[in-house]
Amino acid sequence: MKAKAVLILFLLLISNTIFFTYSANSQGDASSTSLQRMEQGWEYQWVKSVEADSGIPHTGWMPTENVKELDEPREDRDILYLRNTYPEGAWIDPAIFISFMYGTFEVYQGDQLIYQYGNIPETDTVTYKGYNRRHFIELDPTVASDQIIIRSYSNGNLIGVSGAVSAGSHSSYLTKMIRDDFDKIVIGAIQIFITVLALVFFMIKRFPVLYLAYAAMTFCAALYSFSITGSKQFIIDVPYVWIYVFQIAVFFRSAFDFLIIDKLFGPGYKKWVRRLWQIHLVLAVIAFTLSVINPDYFTMTKGVFEKLSGFEVLLILAIVIRVFLRNTDAKIYAVGFLSMAGFMVRDLLVFTGVIYLKEFYLLGHLGQFILVLAIGIILVRQHRGDGDRRLSR
Repeated sequence: MKAKAVLILFLLLISNTIFFTYSANSQGDASSTSLQRMEQGWEYQWVKSVEADSGIPHTGWMPTENVKELDEPREDRDILYLRNTYPEGAWIDPAIFISFMYGTFEVYQGDQLIYQYGNIPETDTVTYKGYNRRHFIELDPTVASDQIIIRSYSNGNLIGVSGAVSAGSHSSYLTKMIRDDFDKIVIGAIQIFITVLALVFFMIKRFPVLYLAYAAMTFCAALYSFSITGSKQFIIDVPYVWIYVFQIAVFFRSAFDFLIIDKLFGPGYKKWVRRLWQIHLVLAVIAFTLSVINPDYFTMTKGVFEKLSGFEVLLILAIVIRVFLRNTDAKIYAVGFLSMAGFMVRDLLVFTGVIYLKEFYLLGHLGQFILVLAIGIILVRQHRGDGDRRLSR
């Protein structure tokens, strides 16, 4: 029996790995006729301050192989110029798309200003003002120049481009973006419904903590699904809002995962699991508060929670292996957790560039949804078991 259970666990790991690897490779081989990455040919130049900025430089440009990793250190300079040549293409409505951008910035086509996000300068800390937001910049057909110049300003700790810069058709990109966001929006909406349903059962069943933790975990998963869409800004386009939404979704999630494990699988490691989710929850509250006070704290806290979450995933994996042989509920949880972990690892490899996709697409929201459904099945099974026991009395 034990050997069979271990074999099932091994097959789950293998199948999950094959699935997310196949997904990455199949998308990596896909091609888009309406979108072209602008990865080569970038040049940059630093300017000390707004006062020292005399306009678009004509000389002194330095080449860079990666627009997100400049060779020359920033030091304490507030202005960064980036430039490139718009690629040739038969686009009816040519545009530039920037997935993430630190600070406030302006985009010029030649000497003509064609896009502005925020004001230069701004007195408040503006590092994350344009971050986690997609920028759609339509070119001016009356301007003959094909040179694109980005003037970026930040008085915080990060500046410039943070995501992909692409060229293509404005209308085609918007259509594709909405199509790609469809599953994330649907999954997020379903998870909001599950959250409300879990809260109803929390009250009906006289406030068991497990249902509250499940509602909180599901709500975090829903926020994550919404935060990784591109069309979110068409609903709410307020600086920092989606940063805070993403922070709640990621920073608080693991605390509720451990609380659910604490309530589902009982003693043996119960005490340290309980301490861990309590510590994580306190740290998440502190990190979120610091980010609200000053958005630049998001950088430091994000790094801390990335390492902490990686450590916690390994701990949960150890728990899953230990409880897998215990009962059916443990096996259901293992399926959900391994799916979530596999998809999130795949997304991490995409973010870090280990897996290169011509068409960038995330799958972590799907893995989180599978875990939500798995825990929901466990709760339904327990609810039915409680009902059967009451009937047998």
